Amino acid sequence: MNGGFVITSKEKKNKINVTACGGLNYVGVLGRRAVIEVCEGTREDKTELTSIGGFGKAFMYSDTTVLKHGVKPLKKYPVVAVDGCTLNCATETLKFMGVEPAASVQVISIIKGETSRRVSNITQEEIDMVREKIEEAVDRLLEETPSD
Repeated sequence: MNGGFVITSKEKKNKINVTACGGLNYVGVLGRRAVIEVCEGTREDKTELTSIGGFGKAFMYSDTTVLKHGVKPLKKYPVVAVDGCTLNCATETLKFMGVEPAASVQVISIIKGETSRRVSNITQEEIDMVREKIEEAVDRLLEETPSD
């Protein structure tokens, strides 16, 4: 773990960073569950699970150590930002940090129906729909990214 922000593995070469918004609503939690399935399951050898949550506090308190060193791993590989809703918090936070996402996946545009349900009602079918879109973005970026 690097500064509490990125799970890293030095032996892996071409990778894609994947991060999600921190929303506690239905689509935010759904997005994070799909990201975990991608990064710890279906594309484990091709992705890095990244968190941008701590950067808000670092900016607020001008923690230059975190700001200087914490962003470096995010710039090492292309980033897929997974946003729950139309606020696009993951995408916008990355941009604020000086990291341009290579791809964005917006959960609310993928799933159909009522999204104000309890997070305990998230279905595996919904997770799978979002996971597949994230996998598509990861695979496309890997094809476009030159080898180390």
